[in-house]
Amino acid sequence: MVMKQDLRVETMQLQTSSIAINPLSAAFGKIELTQPADAETQVVLTETDINRAFNSKFIRDKMQNLKVHVNGEAVTVDTQQMAFRLPGDHKVLLSTDVILEQVGETKRVAFTAVPQVSPDGQSITLEDLEYVEGKELSPALTDALLNQAKELLDLRNFKLGEMSIQLKSLEAQESKLVLRAIARIEQFPAA
Repeated sequence: MVMKQDLRVETMQLQTSSIAINPLSAAFGKIELTQPADAETQVVLTETDINRAFNSKFIRDKMQNLKVHVNGEAVTVDTQQMAFRLPGDHKVLLSTDVILEQVGETKRVAFTAVPQVSPDGQSITLEDLEYVEGKELSPALTDALLNQAKELLDLRNFKLGEMSIQLKSLEAQESKLVLRAIARIEQFPAA
């Protein structure tokens, strides 16, 4: 399954409460709910799929011509291919090479963080940031990378028709992210 902005989902499991459908609509090939249904869902995103999304044109375009401060000076940076890793231990690792346009210099930025579900269950935040390389380019570039990660895992990317999702948990395992959520289905998406 491929969601918006080139984010592929490895698996999606959905367990629902009882579902009431309109039998007349079903006879004509259209599944129409007569009342909302509640469901629990589990979504698995692989490291490979997240990397593909981070290096999609959509994200790459957002990571060019970034204005940041390095050593107190405003500079423009372009990111090169980004690498997203899931090393285990509940952490993610994000790294990229950046080109400082004014001087033509390339620097490496890499950091680990622990992904957490926000209190309202609507987004994922990255906590406990630790630099592996490129600390001198922070905080502006790191903020830009974090904002892109947040946008990529924004729940609006998982909105299907009349279904709303609230995250309950997230597990960063080796090579995959496992998201668990509660869904409210008002209507199935049209084919």
